[in-house]
Amino acid sequence: MKTPVGAEPWRTRLLRLAWLNVAVGLALALIFWIAQRGSGAHSFADEIASSLIHAFAYGSSFGLLMPYLGERLAALRAPWNWVSMTAALLLIAGAASLAVELCLLGSGLLQPGAFWADYLFKSVSVFFIALVIGLCVRAYENFRDRLQATNLQLRTQELEKERALKLATEASLASLESRLHPHFLFNTLNTISALIAEDPPLAETTVQRLAALLRASLDACHQRQIALADELKLVTDYLEIEQARFGERLSYTVEMEPALGRLPVPPLTLQPVVENSVKFAVSPRPEGGRIRIAARLSTGYLELEAWDDGPGFAEESIPSGRGLDNLRARLAALFGGEAHLSVGRRDGGIAVCVRVPVDGEHGS
Repeated sequence: MKTPVGAEPWRTRLLRLAWLNVAVGLALALIFWIAQRGSGAHSFADEIASSLIHAFAYGSSFGLLMPYLGERLAALRAPWNWVSMTAALLLIAGAASLAVELCLLGSGLLQPGAFWADYLFKSVSVFFIALVIGLCVRAYENFRDRLQATNLQLRTQELEKERALKLATEASLASLESRLHPHFLFNTLNTISALIAEDPPLAETTVQRLAALLRASLDACHQRQIALADELKLVTDYLEIEQARFGERLSYTVEMEPALGRLPVPPLTLQPVVENSVKFAVSPRPEGGRIRIAARLSTGYLELEAWDDGPGFAEESIPSGRGLDNLRARLAALFGGEAHLSVGRRDGGIAVCVRVPVDGEHGS
């Protein structure tokens, strides 16, 4: 015959509770019998009967009712949860004590004249014992919940760090893929080919810069932060390659105090911003364009700005999953709401500003 769903857990629970009541009852009987052995008040059999009555009455009442009531009463608003819990303990203690007294009276272990006095004493005593145990259980559960919440928070932070690392890896791979894009390599290699005859030293330098650019894109996925000076070196290598390709159509400047070069930044922070300027402000325009890169400190934040004199674009038009959108997602994963990327018009052009926090040690 198939056991109904849910019957086995209740059966197991009742069996476990019964064995626990028997064990507690026998232990109490032995303790009380040893303690009163000299007075001869009760025989060992009477002590066993009395202790088992107490154990089953109180153990079954609290063991079966409180887990059910506690879960539901704890969900009430304060102070009603505590009021209702206290009232439940008082009612269970009174009802269980009444059952104990009636069993003792019926078995001849209690004299009728002592019924109410014994009942009142046991009701109050059991109530306070149950209250203390309930407070201890509640304190333990609060501690356990806080510990679980802390573990969950730590795990969430670990997942966020893993997500940030994954986004950084994806960004570096996307950057590498853009360098390996046939169109980019075709133009760069054509530039190098032409320079071999016209300007061999510049051709050699361009090859070295291309190699450094590809190497830096690969190395970035293994680092959480790099010095701002290294990030700017990567950007200038890229711009020098593009300048060899575009000639006088591309001009750029870098404005940064030397002391800021040691500040840490996420790798490939400026790279996608500068690529965006070359793509939209220089490449499609016959007259080319100008790019200005600036770095400055502002009240605990490092501001990195790339300005160009191109036609610009609206911040809402940034395509999802592409360079600037990917950069924004990386900043959010690494710094939360403390870092952001903004786009705005300035000095007749468009400026993309990346703002990241710096700690006191680096920012001083």
